[in-house]
Amino acid sequence: MEVFIISTNFDFNDRPDAARISLVAGSSGEAELSVLFLNFQWAYREMQRQYDQILANSDLTESKFIILMFLGQANQKQLSPSEIADKLGATRATVTKLLKGLVAKKWVQRLASDTDKRSAMIQLTELGQRTVTQFLPHNFSAVQTIMGALSTDEVTQLNKLLKKVNQGTQHLKQQLENNNNAK
Repeated sequence: MEVFIISTNFDFNDRPDAARISLVAGSSGEAELSVLFLNFQWAYREMQRQYDQILANSDLTESKFIILMFLGQANQKQLSPSEIADKLGATRATVTKLLKGLVAKKWVQRLASDTDKRSAMIQLTELGQRTVTQFLPHNFSAVQTIMGALSTDEVTQLNKLLKKVNQGTQHLKQQLENNNNAK
C-alpha cells in the first residue's frame, strides 16, 4: 500500500493524480473527488499567495485590509474592538494585535467611548482611508486578472458550485463538533 504525504510547501508540482490516489482510495469516485479537492486546494493556495503579495506591496495583510474596510463602512467610521472581532470572525486577542499595528501606522486611532469610559472605539483616520483608496485599484485589478477569464455563465455556475462546497464544509464542521462533543 502506498502512503501519500502531502507537502505543506504549497509550490509542489507532483500532486497525486487519480491513478496514484486510487491505490489507496476505496473507489474511483473517491479518487476523482480527492484529485478535485487537491486541485481546488492548490488553486486557492496559489491564488491566496499571489493576492497576499499584492497586499504586501501596499504594506497590508488581508485582515488589516478587511478591518480598514469595515471601519470605512461603519457609522462615523468607527467600531469597538469587539465589533471588529465579531465581524472579522477572530478572537479579541488577534484583533488587539492587528489594531496595535494599525494604530502604529496611524491608519486608525483609539477614541474613548462616549458610553463607557473604560472602553475605546477604533476610528479610521484620513491616512487609513487614503491607504484603502490607493489600494483598491490594485485589489480590483488582481481580482480581474484572476477571475476575468470567466464568462457570465461560468461566474454563475462557480457561485452555485462554491455554495455547495460551503454547504459540505459546514456539514464537516458539524460532524467535527459532534465528534468533539461525544468525547
